[in-house]
Amino acid sequence: MAKILALGLAGLALAGCQTWPGQPPLTLTQKAGQMVMMGIDGTDAASPAVQQALAQIRAGQLGGVILFRNNITSPGQVQALNAALQAANPLPSLPLLIALDQEGGLVQRLRASNGFEDTPAPEQVAASQTPEQAYATYRHMASMVKDAGFNFNLGPVVDLRCDPHDETHQPASAVIGVLGRSFADEPAVAERYATAFIRAHHDEGLLTALKHYPGHGLAHDDSHLGLVDVTGTAQSMELRPFRHLIRAGLADAVLTAHLVNRRIDPDWPITLSQKMIGPHLRERLHFGGVVVTDDMHMGAIQKYHGEREALVRAIQAGNDLLVYSNSAVAAREVPGFAPRYDMGTHVAALVQDAIARGELTPQQIEASWQRLARLRARLHPAPPLAGNLPGGD
Repeated sequence: MAKILALGLAGLALAGCQTWPGQPPLTLTQKAGQMVMMGIDGTDAASPAVQQALAQIRAGQLGGVILFRNNITSPGQVQALNAALQAANPLPSLPLLIALDQEGGLVQRLRASNGFEDTPAPEQVAASQTPEQAYATYRHMASMVKDAGFNFNLGPVVDLRCDPHDETHQPASAVIGVLGRSFADEPAVAERYATAFIRAHHDEGLLTALKHYPGHGLAHDDSHLGLVDVTGTAQSMELRPFRHLIRAGLADAVLTAHLVNRRIDPDWPITLSQKMIGPHLRERLHFGGVVVTDDMHMGAIQKYHGEREALVRAIQAGNDLLVYSNSAVAAREVPGFAPRYDMGTHVAALVQDAIARGELTPQQIEASWQRLARLRARLHPAPPLAGNLPGGD
């Protein structure tokens, strides 16, 4: 490990930038790799894709891993996998981000079928529980997430279920309201239950991410399949939960949506738009934390933008953490899609090239790294996980 730290993490931080206790300075290339959160194939450390991830983590070239249902077969199995991933991280004061989507209902990676417990869908929670009861529900879920070795839950969904002025009260989005992923029609109700969700996770020492900025609930189409145009459906009220939770200091991270609103930017979806994240999210809503992309392998991005173009545009737009799921399900409408498990080093190489061409600057990478490091520094390094859960393999 000493040789890895001396060689793999050698280099000087940019002048004037914050350093982190117990952590050697990273090179610019490594900082670019730290901006990547990658999906993997396999359920244990011996899997080839996991081996690739571990090598990048050890070299300081991968900042996060996201797991899906195919990676989880039992509590003991996922606990061991996450322990191996975290143990490879050479930055002792900045834990590796290990993420999942654990909303409840249809979107929960930890469930009864793989040895955990089911959590009700957000719509069901808001309809049947008080915010205090919801806190208890989500505290139990967050404890389960933490015990399994995760530290970052990509939730809550703060999208609206439908237009509250719609007398039919029919859910608008096929991938949000129809699936029960939204708490409510009214922004104020969504805020209250999202607050319960977030506080429960914070009390377990976990990070969360508000999604899907600036609001996916009134969109009619599915961004997994292609570009979703909300020019005629987006409403300012969809921003209210984001604004409220940011002002309340409850937004660890904000996850951007692959939506296009031609009234704001006629050419680029939100994730790739320089007219939205900086001017709106950072300046108007005063959000200074980590901005996370929705999956860059989804059809809304991959069908219309080359990999390099999308990467460069995402960083130019102001995203700090780039999610690449490597999921054939997410990319099911993308012809010829093939996963790759070297995304940390691959993205770093593309960033280096973009800097050489003047498309990106070292200062942009440094600013993202500083936001990511501040977020990760809030996580307390966990003790070894082996043997803490029943059902070990």
